[in-house]
Amino acid sequence: MRSDMTTVSSMLSEAVRLAARSGQLWWRLWPQLIGLMLLGWLAYQVSTWVTVTQGIARPYLVVPLFATGLVGMLAATVIGLRMVATQLGVRELVRGAEPDAEDDDERDTSLTSLLVLTLLPFLAVYAAFGYVDDLATALVVRNAAVRGPFENILVGLNPLNSRTATVVTIGALVGLYVLRRVLDTLHDRTRVRLFGLLTAFVEACFLLLFLLSGFRLVEQANLWLSDRRLMSWWDAAMADLAAGFSVFRIDLPDVLLTVGTFVGEVVWPVFWNGLTEPIAWLAMAALVFGAKVVSVADLWRKGEPLAAQLPGARQTRLVRRLETAGSSSRLRTVALQVQEAFLGDIDDKYLPTWQSLRLVLRAGIVFLGGYVIVSSVLSLSFEVLDLAMYSVIGGQSGDVWARIDPFLDLVDRVLHQSLRVVLLAVAFTRALSLFAGQAAGAEQLPGAQPAGPRRVAGWRSQLGQAAVALLLCLGLAGATVGIQQVEDSRRLSAEVGERAELMGRQVSVGEPRYGQVLVDISYSEPTELDTTPLVFVALPVDLAIEGERPVGNLTVTLVNGDRSYPAMTNDLLPGESGVVSSIEMVYEVDPADLDGLHAELGVGAFITGFSDVVVVDLGLDRAAAERVVAEAAGRELSVSSQSTTRPIR
Repeated sequence: MRSDMTTVSSMLSEAVRLAARSGQLWWRLWPQLIGLMLLGWLAYQVSTWVTVTQGIARPYLVVPLFATGLVGMLAATVIGLRMVATQLGVRELVRGAEPDAEDDDERDTSLTSLLVLTLLPFLAVYAAFGYVDDLATALVVRNAAVRGPFENILVGLNPLNSRTATVVTIGALVGLYVLRRVLDTLHDRTRVRLFGLLTAFVEACFLLLFLLSGFRLVEQANLWLSDRRLMSWWDAAMADLAAGFSVFRIDLPDVLLTVGTFVGEVVWPVFWNGLTEPIAWLAMAALVFGAKVVSVADLWRKGEPLAAQLPGARQTRLVRRLETAGSSSRLRTVALQVQEAFLGDIDDKYLPTWQSLRLVLRAGIVFLGGYVIVSSVLSLSFEVLDLAMYSVIGGQSGDVWARIDPFLDLVDRVLHQSLRVVLLAVAFTRALSLFAGQAAGAEQLPGAQPAGPRRVAGWRSQLGQAAVALLLCLGLAGATVGIQQVEDSRRLSAEVGERAELMGRQVSVGEPRYGQVLVDISYSEPTELDTTPLVFVALPVDLAIEGERPVGNLTVTLVNGDRSYPAMTNDLLPGESGVVSSIEMVYEVDPADLDGLHAELGVGAFITGFSDVVVVDLGLDRAAAERVVAEAAGRELSVSSQSTTRPIR
């Protein structure tokens, strides 16, 4: 117990040290950092605006224009990391750790070389954690806000429009991949930096084309597979398995659905976004700070000679292997070329990240725990800040949010990112110093070997430290994910018959009526529409609009817990300016859900954002619900499907 408390205390001390140093450094560098992040934000916003304005008429420009903004935003982050590292004296720290080190590599002296060597791994990590997907979604929303929902920027990129479009999309994806490999090979052979920058740009185009267009091919393939006999066999096997579990009174499909939902919505986001993402960002920082930094720690390419780490070494190794293969068989030569073409992509994007990750993981559990704590608190703070800003601004229609979101995005893209950059640089410097201290201690006792029992105790202690650190970090990560999953609406309460303000509208709900036989009296002859063993609920709704008609239609949903009931008829009420529109909305409700049933009034639109929702308690407790069920049995419920209007008083 005491060791666990010591671990927690050490991690908190490490977190305080990192936070204090990061705050001091950010305060000293904030003008340069804010200016740099503003340039990245501006590059992204300009590319988005140009893409939206030109994308409908010239769909072939959508991907390259948007990719330009993505690369510009990532470049700002990379340059910011290098700038902070210079202030921290990372290069001097390396020289102190290895006095015989050669001069700085090209990424230390050339900004272009730095971008060439780091943008590809950054793009890979950016895509892995969903940032590229979020940017693509934001592009679609911005287009809908500017051009309306019927001028979709993705129509021209839909590969399912025709067979020709399908062939062109597949050809473009394959062509971009091949072009990236060709440019990468040219860069390795010639060391021309322009080829390296073009490689990152083409990779961004490939990612965006897949997210904006290629995903439809994947969906179509899944639909095709679902109609195959193989899937029928799979469904039959699962049904037999479920029948076997039913003997034990276990509903296997329900259990699998519950477990899958919990893992997908709770466990995986906490682990992936809350715990893995901060460490991946730190690995990216290690990559930005240079290959030499990691080689000093003997982690960049452990066990390989220095020549294997130099630019162009991979091509040299391939040539030697091909020369050797040439004497054996032509088939092996082709196999090696194919291996380089496909596995070389992993070497470019993921292997450098893995090598950088090895460094930060060797810094120790206490350091990693302290770093993840600071990173989680930083993310949690900005999630709370975002929620507070939305609450202060209040519920607005989706088109309003689409116009102001670029400026609200400044908080995350500029302020949050500048703080993250400083934290990464400070944390990496701390990790490097810790590892250098471990290496120095090992050199002092080169032949020392711990005794067996002591090694077991150390192993147990490390396992306990890891468990404590994991629980503490997962707790903070869970809080961050929980804030992210908070409902994006402001809930306003009202009573039956009370008029409430709803984003430029006045809305109210009257006393509901109940029955089991639904009759339409909209026309001269009443028409029986339906009967139900449940309960029909007819809910009178009034909508008043005094000024200009706002965007969107009124929607009313009946809700009890996690169960909701949309309207069977008249599910949308557009409303008119200057009048009160009235209508009765009809719902079919399970009698068990009448106790505690309430109505939620919102605005339905193609684009939604942080909006207001009016919640009206219908006054149904257990006794009232039982009375309603008894009175509704066999009762005829007459409703009109036509809305009426009257002047606003």
